[in-house]
Amino acid sequence: MTTFRSSHPCSACAIPLVALLSTAAGAAAGDPCTPGWNLSLGDPGADSGIVGSVIVHDDGSGPALYAGGSYTAIGGVRANRIAKFDGKTWSPLGTGLSNAECYALGSYDGNLYAAGYFDQAGGVSGTAKLARWNGTAWESLGANLALFSNQLWDLTTFDDGTGEALYITGNFTGIGNTAADYVARYDGESFSPLGGPIAGNVPLILFTSHVFDDGTGPALYVGGRFTSIDGVPASRIARWDGTAWSALGSGIAGSGVAVSIMTMTTFDDGTGPALYVGGQAFTSAGGQPANRVAKWDGTEWSNVGEGFAGGIVWKLVVHDDGDGEALYAFGTFTASGTTPVERMAKWNGTAWEPFGGGASGTVLDALVVPGAAGDDLVIAGQFTEIGGDAANRLAVWEGCGGPGVPGDLNGDGVVDGADLGILLAAWGGDDAAADLDGNGVVDGADLASLLADWS
Repeated sequence: MTTFRSSHPCSACAIPLVALLSTAAGAAAGDPCTPGWNLSLGDPGADSGIVGSVIVHDDGSGPALYAGGSYTAIGGVRANRIAKFDGKTWSPLGTGLSNAECYALGSYDGNLYAAGYFDQAGGVSGTAKLARWNGTAWESLGANLALFSNQLWDLTTFDDGTGEALYITGNFTGIGNTAADYVARYDGESFSPLGGPIAGNVPLILFTSHVFDDGTGPALYVGGRFTSIDGVPASRIARWDGTAWSALGSGIAGSGVAVSIMTMTTFDDGTGPALYVGGQAFTSAGGQPANRVAKWDGTEWSNVGEGFAGGIVWKLVVHDDGDGEALYAFGTFTASGTTPVERMAKWNGTAWEPFGGGASGTVLDALVVPGAAGDDLVIAGQFTEIGGDAANRLAVWEGCGGPGVPGDLNGDGVVDGADLGILLAAWGGDDAAADLDGNGVVDGADLASLLADWS
């Protein structure tokens, strides 16, 4: 396999969290940059099992990367299935999660939420499958999900017009003493259902949720294995506008009980924002051929090239590595048509192409994080190699956009005296680059912002 690495000479160095993961892979103008892998998170990475979910959350001490999964150590630190990376070191969240897996992480009302198949968090009763970390301790939400068959898969924040809330999807029947099945709304104090019952193939599961605006306003979309929701025929995907459910045409279809949507994202390919879905075993969308990935433009379905010949698409994400925004897919697939794509692929507008040298095992999640010189892409899963190099379940693809730090006015990856000189030279004027707070004038507020970013 081809080896891909960041061109920066210190891609494994610990750095301030303002540039959470990367070390300025693409530095000053004229300095050549090649996007590549920063493997420090995967060396030694997680010791076993999976890293199933990654998120950036601020517990009050600053933004940090959190990773949930089934491991018992990460970054050389003992941590049971969930841990925090502050830009320098990993640390556990109390005693962590008791067993099994953490599949989803959510940030809501200042707290971190963990969801999955575990029986307990931090030894606190009533925390089976869903728990809240307040920055210092684990708390129960009173979800009452101890039943063996209960399992949670996704957490999404959404405001339906009555205030932002946390939306929970999975395969559960009843949560928090309510009749909410498979999908529920949590407002920080109590749970409530979204419409009526869901029907479809057994086992019924809602795997994913996503907020998308089709031109009529933001709405919550859910995907999984269902065929109807609240009495509305809807094949594996439906839209919740805060009041009622509706279908997306004839949805997706395929043969067997495994036909599912596992992931959704919003992407603009130049024709306007659209909803892209990926999943397992589906071969058509809206009656048109579509293999495991499809596009909904608000009116009709279409395929996304040849899609993937087999396997599961676990994650779709939009990332700009310096060449413009593109759609990326991750999962267990190994080919798009006759093109080999080892569990990772990039959509070039015409076809899916290999990305990053491939992964040795399943990729379950991907997260875009602001870096020192553009956006970084955190990859998580069950792999032990990325691009032919050792990387235990975590890796970072460093882009070449930038500058990623607002105070880095000359784009050299650091905020220092050179940037201060640029700001002072623009003092009192309306230079957009130096006007860091966007108020139309370069003044003391911009100076304070630059000093806060000082490297």
